[in-house]
Amino acid sequence: MEVVVDGKTGLMTPDAGTTFQAILEALRRNISSRRRTIVSFTLDGEKIDPDKLGDKAQQAPGNFGLLEVRTADPFQLSVGTLTGLLTHLKNMEKAQEDALQFAASGEYAKTLEKADSCFYSWDILLRAVRDVGTLSTADLKSLDAGGITIDARIRELQDALLRYSAAMEFKDVARIAELIQTEFRLRLRDWRTVVEALGRHVARSSSS
Repeated sequence: MEVVVDGKTGLMTPDAGTTFQAILEALRRNISSRRRTIVSFTLDGEKIDPDKLGDKAQQAPGNFGLLEVRTADPFQLSVGTLTGLLTHLKNMEKAQEDALQFAASGEYAKTLEKADSCFYSWDILLRAVRDVGTLSTADLKSLDAGGITIDARIRELQDALLRYSAAMEFKDVARIAELIQTEFRLRLRDWRTVVEALGRHVARSSSS
């Protein structure tokens, strides 16, 4: 199997005597030692999740043709992600206001559709913040975001999303609107503070 890392060719793996999973783990260690982070793996033209390899994991590398690996500087990637999250938060604000307007006018199908989009937007935000925390080696249990740690904000949001999910499951439009009105509107401001706090951490870490 040939391995191409960021467009650089020439690395060939043994055809036998090891496993595809072992090759991936060796690549991860090597790339991490160079202070880079892996963005994606593409195996024979198909993007793969290294944590969900299935029966590929124990196969010999010789069973495959080409593994393409893309890497990035973790701090540059963090900055790009955080910049995107500020735009994401603005879009979330509009989506939530749309959901409230639909609920107020009795357009329940549209309310549920927009509320579903809001739920997944919060989930994306949560995952992205955790990813940036990992990439930038931030201690989320101590990093302050407006008088409360980012880890505490995460736990608050997880609890709120559980309540929101229950309302979505029962298609309880009144409850959904109430949660957006009384909880998630306020959380937009809190999570802007979270993103800004992570941004300051990344800036400090990258300059040290």
